[in-house]
Amino acid sequence: MKRINFLTIMLTALLWYGQGRAQHVVVYNDTVCDTEQYGVLRTNIQALMTSAYITDTTAYAYDDNFMNASDVLQNGVPLAIDDEFSDPIDIGFTFYFFGEPYTQLVVGSNGDIVFQPSIAGTYDSWPISASQLIPDITLPYYDNNTSYGSIMGAYHDIHAGRRIQNVSEMKYELRGTAPHRKFIITYHEMPQFSCTNLLTSQQIILHEDDYSIEVHLKHKPVCNGWNSGLAVVGIQNDDASCGYYPGDGTSAGSILVNRNTSVFSIDSTLNPEAWKFVPATMPTITWYDANRNPIAGATADSLVVPLNNYQGPYTCEVTYTDCHGNRTTEYDEGEIIVVPTPIVDLGADQQRCRDEEIVLDATPQNISDFQNITLNYQWSKDGQPIAGATSAQYTVTEPGTYSVEVSTGRCSTMDEIVIENYINDACIIPEVITPDDNGKNDAFVLDYLNGKYGIEKIEIFNRWGTKVFEKENGYTDQWHGQSKSGSELPPASYFYVVKLKNGDVKTGYVQLVK
Repeated sequence: MKRINFLTIMLTALLWYGQGRAQHVVVYNDTVCDTEQYGVLRTNIQALMTSAYITDTTAYAYDDNFMNASDVLQNGVPLAIDDEFSDPIDIGFTFYFFGEPYTQLVVGSNGDIVFQPSIAGTYDSWPISASQLIPDITLPYYDNNTSYGSIMGAYHDIHAGRRIQNVSEMKYELRGTAPHRKFIITYHEMPQFSCTNLLTSQQIILHEDDYSIEVHLKHKPVCNGWNSGLAVVGIQNDDASCGYYPGDGTSAGSILVNRNTSVFSIDSTLNPEAWKFVPATMPTITWYDANRNPIAGATADSLVVPLNNYQGPYTCEVTYTDCHGNRTTEYDEGEIIVVPTPIVDLGADQQRCRDEEIVLDATPQNISDFQNITLNYQWSKDGQPIAGATSAQYTVTEPGTYSVEVSTGRCSTMDEIVIENYINDACIIPEVITPDDNGKNDAFVLDYLNGKYGIEKIEIFNRWGTKVFEKENGYTDQWHGQSKSGSELPPASYFYVVKLKNGDVKTGYVQLVK
């Protein structure tokens, strides 16, 4: 046994845990079978990539093809109420936004998206003031000092209750194939509040592949007579401590406009706009073994671990830049959990009598390894699963090729056995033998009993109780009317005693006819 210095352990632990447990970094355990060579530990590096963003322009591409899009609903009907949030909408993939994973959102009637299904059907607040600048906890949703991650593009006072029939649309759609899908929210020809003759057309697009966000502005006229015509384009995190908007200075290029809360007019015939918010963080990763030794070359978001050299639990340390520009280091641990593989043996192929039932047992030979693990069984006949056959045992009532898959959910094994019927009357103990060498009933044939149970001993007696024949172990068809010395016995009725290896005894009479 290795002796480890206790003081060394304590010092290592203090240095390690002094950094603080991870708030964002997660290492996912991997469960593998004992027959596998490797396990893989993975992290949620996608979340950390979205801790900060760069704002930039992108190619304008407003798409008004709504053929496959769905209506934004509230209480199950198209949202047509002023200043309201929609029912929860499934994004269709996991979208990381400011370090958090989301699968649902709500759409505000005022041109905003909020990543919080619980506020469905509540008030999408308005008006705003020129002092409410991203980041601001009151944009666009604020209740009891609570804010939620949001996208504003453009957030201004739209009047969903004054839709123009067959013209105004609020739609959403999932397009593409994984992992390059995009989720699109469209506000098409939606009237503005107090200026219902002014129509807004804009789209917000979420990208699955890089978690970027696009805002395409086709029409966004200014209603000077209401709320001073204020509007805002941008994104901000849950607690409104960080936010980005066109003109915020984070762009790799040059953006001369400012689309934080202000007055701006956009018209597709003159100046359509398209903005993109791109995750900006490139985390650095280091993996460590259980002794806090860095693993050479392990700098990716996953770690391949050979099971024959396991030195876990393993720790992933990640350093990334948060939205405030601070470099933050966090870590988490993960383990490879090895699950045994069931060892199943249904035995050799068998033959059966036509009316015989055979019980097959798939209980693993290493069943003691599964005390706290649920085993799943599925029996099949001739390659087709048998409905309801999900227990360790299965009773065969007809010939065929039977197989069973025994699984832990991750680890599985399969075995099969062929069950055939005996030909003719092989299962019946003969009542008559006629040893005339014509190939029929020439011997006292018991190969079924020997093959099925094993014959320990057979004894044959004449009518006076004298033993005339016996054989131990493996009798099949050796008696054909001869005595122990090999001479022919006279025609008569003979009594037999057959002792099987399972302890059973078969007795009866056989008639010798010549």
